[in-house]
Amino acid sequence: MNFRLENLCKLKSDGTFLFRDVSFSLKERDILTISGPSGVGKTTLLKCIAQLTIYEEGDVYLNERTPEEHGITVWRTRVMYVPQRTPIMPGTPMEFYNKMLNFGAQRTIYHVDPIEISQKWDIKEELWNKEWTQLSGGESQRISLAIALSCKPNVLLLDEPTSALDPTTCLLVEKTLKEYTCILVTHSPEQESRLATNTYKLNPYNPNQDVLLSLD
Repeated sequence: MNFRLENLCKLKSDGTFLFRDVSFSLKERDILTISGPSGVGKTTLLKCIAQLTIYEEGDVYLNERTPEEHGITVWRTRVMYVPQRTPIMPGTPMEFYNKMLNFGAQRTIYHVDPIEISQKWDIKEELWNKEWTQLSGGESQRISLAIALSCKPNVLLLDEPTSALDPTTCLLVEKTLKEYTCILVTHSPEQESRLATNTYKLNPYNPNQDVLLSLD
């Protein structure tokens, strides 16, 4: 597996750059953390990569094919975005998961059991049949991530995936994430040091400040 982002540029509504010429690459089981101050465009960058937000310039490739060549629906199953907070949805997580299995792009994928994944993070099976609205923020966060991992995406786009978790549970989730290829937004230097194989510092637009660093 190889993934490349080349010279991605996103404009703000006033016509100035939110970010410009963002480039990096990943291979299997790389974890790239994206850090930077609030409002600099970290979440927007993830959404651009997922083809959920339009960007003005740049190219994205998974295994040397663009999103258009994969097909946008297929791209979003292979390069999967998981938001920091699960949107409020009707029904239960299990109902959502079963409905998702009927989506066209998902029917061609062999799924891993998401309940088994979540049990590694102290999520009891009965929580999958509770209403989303009855779950805590940490429970929703772990269940949503388990659903994403069950789809076996090539690249996970994670927006602060452990922000609602206590330190012990956070470490359990991090242990699992090390088995995957991820682009992960975090505000925690400690988490970055534990997980990152590479890091990208996104600053308020300045072409001399966006630097890709390799971590030992």
